[in-house]
Amino acid sequence: METLLAVNSIDSGVSVGPSQLGGLGLFVDKDTDGEILRIGRQHIYSIYTCLELSQKLENQTQAPVIRSLLGFYCNGPPNETRILICYMVGFEVLRRLGKLEGFKELQKYLDILLSTEIDNLWQDEEPLLESYYELEPGNSLVNATLLEKQSDEVEELSKYIFETWRVTLQEHEIRQLVAAIRSRTLEVPRKISDDEFSVDITLVPLLDFANHDNSKQNAYFDLDPETDEVVLLAKRPLSGGSEILISYTPVEEMTQMFVTYGFYPRSDGLKVVDVPFWGYYHFDQSEELAQYVFQQRQPTNLQFVLEYADGQLVDLFLNMASNYSFAGLIGTDDVPTVMENASEEQIDAALSALLRVVESFFKERVEHLEKFAKFCDDYEAENGTKNIRQLVQFQLELYNKYLDKMQQLVPQAGSDSLYDLIMIDGDEWVEYRLPPVYNFVTRKLARH
Repeated sequence: METLLAVNSIDSGVSVGPSQLGGLGLFVDKDTDGEILRIGRQHIYSIYTCLELSQKLENQTQAPVIRSLLGFYCNGPPNETRILICYMVGFEVLRRLGKLEGFKELQKYLDILLSTEIDNLWQDEEPLLESYYELEPGNSLVNATLLEKQSDEVEELSKYIFETWRVTLQEHEIRQLVAAIRSRTLEVPRKISDDEFSVDITLVPLLDFANHDNSKQNAYFDLDPETDEVVLLAKRPLSGGSEILISYTPVEEMTQMFVTYGFYPRSDGLKVVDVPFWGYYHFDQSEELAQYVFQQRQPTNLQFVLEYADGQLVDLFLNMASNYSFAGLIGTDDVPTVMENASEEQIDAALSALLRVVESFFKERVEHLEKFAKFCDDYEAENGTKNIRQLVQFQLELYNKYLDKMQQLVPQAGSDSLYDLIMIDGDEWVEYRLPPVYNFVTRKLARH
């Protein structure tokens, strides 16, 4: 760890240790205000700094490792994270070829990537993911992980490395690097001109031990445009022994957070989650309505805003702001025509009908997921895999909370209680959305 701490160019007194949030965290060892860390450009890894480093390293070997791997592994559409993964795999190959002498910090960081425990689905067994896919075929984030695990690309990459350089990099090691890199990347600004900045997917050693907590965030990172160094700054004075908490993202989409980082944030405040619905739940007129939603370019997912307090899900709302998928329950014309001609009573009736259909859908989901949870427990006892259980537990929590709220409100068409379960245009907290995962500007709910 001393080698890793050496990447910090100031003597701020930080350490890595067990976190109450789970795993490891970053701590200040003394009272601190202002600057906490300063990581030089030579110690951060973006696709630009990795290119510069690879050019230095390639001069030490006859076989162009990095360039060859980029051509083999990154020959599809540009993907910044995938290119970064390729670079780090290439650096590990170069290390095993004995070409990383003099790069102690990089070698130590590769050790960390290869040993970091990530509780996301990359560490789960394919049979569990396949069973979940049959149960929840609309969860695109989970399905993408399954398809990636089922593909032969990791096996082919391992084989290519051995055949080209006679270096053994096992499939499980490559998967470990992939999962670790995805879970540790940060979006770091990069100066383009005096008044223009871009954002790069970047690995920042030492800083990436800092845990995420939007409600208790006490530090933030930025770029020093004069030196191209990444700096970590305290938002307020920190006492010695305090854990440094940053924000990975201002909007916490729960499934995305789990798939990427391996945890569900349960800090105080608002979260969001998308639930596949139209086209994935069959009821009377479901096929016609799903087709209508698709043709009208309305979201096929239902989005829920979740409110957490003291680590518990205390409330939730169905977000219907800028989402008129329920218009098909009123008429078959285009959405603007339907909404312009519909009366308040018709809109209330359609929303009430949607809430009832969602209630039936969630009751069905709960029944299936409870059985699947038992299957997961039995499978874990025999095989030791566990992470997908977090996903199932969260979904059960979400569905049951909705069902409990429906039972309490018993909304009727035209009743005021209907609007205690949904959010519509006019709720000030929501400004923008990008389906299927949305961007939000949030504030405390006025009704609370």
